[in-house]
Amino acid sequence: MRSGPDWETFVRCNWEKAPALLSLGHPVVPPAQAFRSLVTASEPFRHGTRFRALPDVRFFVENAQLRAPGKLLPGARERDVERYIRRASALLGHKAFQLLVEQPLLLDFSLWNDVRDFVRGLLERVGVPVLPIVSDLLVGNFARSPQGVAKRLHHSVFILVLHGRMRIRVWKKLWGDPPNETVGFDRHLSEATTLEAQAGDILYVPSRSFHLEECREPCMALRLWIPARGSRPTLVVKELLTKLMDHRLAHDHTVPYLEYSGRRRKGARSPVEPLERAARAFEEVARSPDLPQALRIIWARRVSACGLEPAPPPRELQPLDDSSLVRGAPRGHIVRMLDSSGQWIWAVNGHVFPGSGSAEAVQVLESLESGAALRVGELRRVARRGARRTEIRELLETLLALRGIELVSEKGA
Repeated sequence: MRSGPDWETFVRCNWEKAPALLSLGHPVVPPAQAFRSLVTASEPFRHGTRFRALPDVRFFVENAQLRAPGKLLPGARERDVERYIRRASALLGHKAFQLLVEQPLLLDFSLWNDVRDFVRGLLERVGVPVLPIVSDLLVGNFARSPQGVAKRLHHSVFILVLHGRMRIRVWKKLWGDPPNETVGFDRHLSEATTLEAQAGDILYVPSRSFHLEECREPCMALRLWIPARGSRPTLVVKELLTKLMDHRLAHDHTVPYLEYSGRRRKGARSPVEPLERAARAFEEVARSPDLPQALRIIWARRVSACGLEPAPPPRELQPLDDSSLVRGAPRGHIVRMLDSSGQWIWAVNGHVFPGSGSAEAVQVLESLESGAALRVGELRRVARRGARRTEIRELLETLLALRGIELVSEKGA
């Protein structure tokens, strides 16, 4: 595993205090792998625009978004990011452009896992935010970001430079305009903190600040937007209450209309019945054990993902027999949480499932944490009864699908 930043010093001196340039000497993730993920995300968009899809791909030429970029997006035959930037720039008559992909980590577990390891070092010291971390990957030759000043409300940002050179200008305050309408940057450059990074460096901007991104040469960078302020627990609870109420209330998606006069006819229902029904459902959900259970599930999943949600999908379930060799994944992170009902919630790599709280299951988990290669049959023998042995095999199959454990070949044992 590659070394990360000096998080102790960073948290003490910079976290939510001041911009920073962190030099690792190597990119956090392999640039070639990040580019392949970008190609995969772009492929469906080469054939047309997609809506409400993740990863989301957007293409900007100078200051305008191009809705149907087609072959301006990287294709399967694209060899590397530098050649792609040259090709796209030539097709555009050498105009500046930026390709932006939101949530690119969804397509590659290895990439997601590398970024999760990077983020974990910070979260072990500051805690896990109640809201998810948003990632986006940007590529281009833009002299200045086409979106203008970059900011996601209440989020701090890490910019992991993977290729080329990037410069940021950071302001604590702007000069009166909304961020996406601010112009006249040149007149205010002397007021900015300026940081310049190359591949292998990391730029950090606190949540209170605004920053402008500039390519010093064709570049590729991964941004991580981390909730830092305004991340109230009420936002999570409100979203969850809405989902639980939708399950309880049958509705046809029409807007209820109330009587215009306000006079109630004899025998008629309450004129605000739709609202009263929603209020009753709200009260029922708020008092139901479903709410705290759902919150525990969300929290276990978020902690296991270090906030990087949504996580890549699991692998297909693969049956194991007693001769199969398995061991705990080197960077696996299994979270277990006891529900109020006495049931255990297990979460692995951003996915959650109801797991066993038996002494045998805990013993199996402790054996896997040693990193040794073990036979499935050997692990199952900790249980005396056949039902418990079946339970352990099913647990191992689930952990394998969620990448909490890995299969080991006889040669690798």
